[in-house]
Amino acid sequence: MLLMLYGYTGRITIVDLSSRSFKTIDLNEHIAKLYIGGKGLSNYILYNYGIWDYEPYSPGNLLVFASGPLGGTRIPMASRAWSAFRSPLTSILGGSNLGGSLAAYMKFSGIDALVVKGSSSDPLYLIVEGGSVEFRSASHLWGLDAIETEEILQRDHGRDTAILAIGPAGENLVRFASINHDRWRQFGRTGGGAVMGSKRLKAIVFKAVDKIVNIAYPDKFDEYLKDLTRKLLPDPTTKALREGGTPRLVEIANRIGFFPSYYWSKVRVDGWENIEWSSMKKSYFIKAGACLYCSVACHRLVESRKFNVRVDIEYETIFALGGNIGIVDPDWIIVFNDLADRLGMDSISLGNVIGFAIDLSRRGLIDYKISWGEPEKVRELIVNIAYRRGKLGEILAEGVALASKILGAEDLAVHVKGLEPAAYDPRTLRGMALGYSIAGRGADHLGTMAYAIDIAGRAGGRLSLAEEKVKTIVEYENLGALMDSLLLCKFGRYIYNFQNMTEILNIITGWNYTPEQLVETAERIVTLTRLINSKMGVDKSKDQLPKKFYEPVEFEGKEYKLTREEVEGALNTYYKMRGWDEKGIPTQERIKKLSINESKIISI
Repeated sequence: MLLMLYGYTGRITIVDLSSRSFKTIDLNEHIAKLYIGGKGLSNYILYNYGIWDYEPYSPGNLLVFASGPLGGTRIPMASRAWSAFRSPLTSILGGSNLGGSLAAYMKFSGIDALVVKGSSSDPLYLIVEGGSVEFRSASHLWGLDAIETEEILQRDHGRDTAILAIGPAGENLVRFASINHDRWRQFGRTGGGAVMGSKRLKAIVFKAVDKIVNIAYPDKFDEYLKDLTRKLLPDPTTKALREGGTPRLVEIANRIGFFPSYYWSKVRVDGWENIEWSSMKKSYFIKAGACLYCSVACHRLVESRKFNVRVDIEYETIFALGGNIGIVDPDWIIVFNDLADRLGMDSISLGNVIGFAIDLSRRGLIDYKISWGEPEKVRELIVNIAYRRGKLGEILAEGVALASKILGAEDLAVHVKGLEPAAYDPRTLRGMALGYSIAGRGADHLGTMAYAIDIAGRAGGRLSLAEEKVKTIVEYENLGALMDSLLLCKFGRYIYNFQNMTEILNIITGWNYTPEQLVETAERIVTLTRLINSKMGVDKSKDQLPKKFYEPVEFEGKEYKLTREEVEGALNTYYKMRGWDEKGIPTQERIKKLSINESKIISI
């Protein structure tokens, strides 16, 4: 009999595509308390399973999707879901989160997590309903783009569903292929779409059985929700997001000088005024949008009337498929955004790999002529990468790290542990140097959120990498790990803290956490992530920045230079604060203290 776990359905469904079978197991309460949900639960499942024994494209690689105890509860900004797997891009722990409606609909479909293993001989899609799984042929969907696939499945199964789908890039095993949802939302980073493609899994449909999440103290919850909403709406950061979404950062980045441009050779793009939000708003803005149960509404739906294309545009895409490749024409950036969404590719990695190709072409190192600001050639490259067409399309589909090895240009490649970085140059935002170095999935900006510390001038200012900055990054990484496990949007970092997250979690679950215990839980999740990666070869030798980041960059007549000594010092300080050894490996003492459980509680 299923034990009542308030805030959870209490079920994990495990699907084997090879045998077209599934089983549903109970979510162990002890594990739920140790790892919460989302990232924590997903990574525990992978650790418990021994994910390091399976290659990314092998049938044994797991693909885990997880909600958290806040999913479906109407808590503002609790609209995220998590996916985890061994990454085909980095070959270490992969993971990504997304907004939209999935977090709630996973719960409404009767499960807290879905674990997919094996691979199918023929294209399939899954229907998850009431904890059960139905296997359907996807032969009629294979080859379609991700948005077309979702539209067809919503037509066939109704709009009271949440759908995950891959595009041609996932089918063709582009290593940074995304998993799409709600038209413009993605599990974007580290190649989950390629893992789905390797399993011949085109889509997953989550169908609502009911829309009730059992809460331990419903009256307290309703009152707390009202109070939280009153506090959320006037907050300056959420107000700024409501007014300009993430594209508002384009102006800030170019004025301060951290907007990576011309493949990380500059920190401001020429003509940036054309792509900053106040300019784009006048000619392209259609309306704002929001994830389910979110009052911030940071999405920005824009339209290119020239090309008759609409997309939900983000700051990172404007960087990657704009400034970083020398494009400052909003119409073309919208077109590239649409192609990335439909073909199913992470726009950050895509823009980086194209920028890398342009840099190599200008140096005469590849047999393909392309320079900054050539949109027709960029569009051609995007399609060629998605379908692995031609020699260069085949190579670039591997991502920057592997492509650089094939092309003999490793010193020019910008990545950490195989993951291409987001839109924050660490030479002018020094906290990002440490953030990129130690983040669990490679050159990740969201794991530590160090950019937010730097931009705000906190902990010694944006050019500091001293102990105060490292300490603040550790605190933010803990905060982020917990938000990724509850799950909460990172834009709520100025609203949510360990005190009110403890209060919310206890009201929903009926547990008796203290803020100090929740901090320890976050530290457990961070250390578990590192422990998994250490079993796949990650240590201090892998926590290294690309050569490009140690080259000086000029901005407004001043030279900014990052030194290896300051990064090395920050790494050593970070390891000590985490209780890891000098090689960056969690010590047995630390593992024991954090109660990282190695017993096989979840049987896959």
